[in-house]
Amino acid sequence: MDQRKSGAGSKRQDPAEGSFPKPPAAGWLPAQRRELILNALLRESVVRVPYLARMMGTTEITVRRDLNNLARAGLVRRVRGGALAVKSLDSQGQSFESFTISSSNNSDPALVGIPESSGRTKVASKRKTRRKGNPHQASSSGSTNGKTSDGMSSITMDKASSQDREAVVRRSRIGVALPEPSFIWPSVNDAIRRMAAEQFGLEVVAKETSYETFPEVDILEDLATDPQMLGLIVAPSIEPDVAPETWQWLTECQLPVTILERHPPQWMPGFFDSVHTDHPAGVRRGLQHFRQHGHHRVGLALGRTPTAGDIELGWQLMMREGNGLEQTFLLKDKQPYAAEDVEQIVQTILDTHTTAVLVHPDYLSIALVPALGKRGCRIPDDLSMITIDGYTKRLTVLRSSAQDLASAALRLQVRRIQDPDQRTEHAYIEPALIDRGSVADMADK
Repeated sequence: MDQRKSGAGSKRQDPAEGSFPKPPAAGWLPAQRRELILNALLRESVVRVPYLARMMGTTEITVRRDLNNLARAGLVRRVRGGALAVKSLDSQGQSFESFTISSSNNSDPALVGIPESSGRTKVASKRKTRRKGNPHQASSSGSTNGKTSDGMSSITMDKASSQDREAVVRRSRIGVALPEPSFIWPSVNDAIRRMAAEQFGLEVVAKETSYETFPEVDILEDLATDPQMLGLIVAPSIEPDVAPETWQWLTECQLPVTILERHPPQWMPGFFDSVHTDHPAGVRRGLQHFRQHGHHRVGLALGRTPTAGDIELGWQLMMREGNGLEQTFLLKDKQPYAAEDVEQIVQTILDTHTTAVLVHPDYLSIALVPALGKRGCRIPDDLSMITIDGYTKRLTVLRSSAQDLASAALRLQVRRIQDPDQRTEHAYIEPALIDRGSVADMADK
């Protein structure tokens, strides 16, 4: 029997205890609890109230209140004893067959959890030697020439020579510190682990960094003090109470550091190899998709994420030229579980007669679809939508390949290990557009 249809009627085993970060001493803030619940529903189609209360260190009453708030925002579906993941447009009464036009070639890889690390090492002391950036070093673009069968950018791994490989294996680990299991991160982590072992004989020690109110440097030092540790691949927090100390620590760290999907503070003295989704290129691809289907009045709705700024930059660059497209609105810093934010976006779409909208992050698109439906605006009949970095199964999405992000990060990490004095490199991975039929052809209207 399908678990979603049966709801909480059939018994199921709760996920592993390690799938949640340890609650801080003061407890999670309401917004943090709701993010954790949504992340849990990306891994499991059903979550139970007692399990959530236990894992978040709070009461069942608090969890029920959070679930009710998320359900009102259209982000989860309440069932007896817990909640179901909302990963479809069933609330609009649309069937899968009538909506989806993508083929099996665009099927999504299953998300997998971050494997546990091989234990924790006590932190002796923080490294004090600052790794200064060289202002005379030029940054080189890591954009790739290779193309996959889907037309996506790919980065070919530079395999170590036998001599370099022997040197690498003597100290056989790299540390990976990425956000908790959600969206693309588990797949990136899994790909790094697999490729590091297969191509370089390296073990990966993985740690989760997101939502920790205690300094991330505790996690990073834990990795760095391992005598077998060669380098670190990190996606630092953007939380203002945590980020400055993290970046300062990374600047002082003597190990090679590769940054994933983050930008360091502009005036920080250190320079890092980095890997990014080329969101401006993705926005260009999405807007061209809209225009190819006859759309002219387009809008952008953004939440607060580490990559929202890159998406906005790409949007503004495209809107300067226009080329037949008119910006009807740009709304940013919107929370998917804030009813007033979702309603503002919906009302703006209706008032401006927008026909197509780019949305980021995925949670925001999940909240918008039922809210629009309540106002008689159906996807894609009345409004076309593309979600950026999305995993919503029935919306056209723009996102990078986890394989390409992992390959680029590992390539830069190994090169830095082999040659610490090489010039800083930045690799940009162009996202692919996965067409699931949520963009309608205006010629048919």
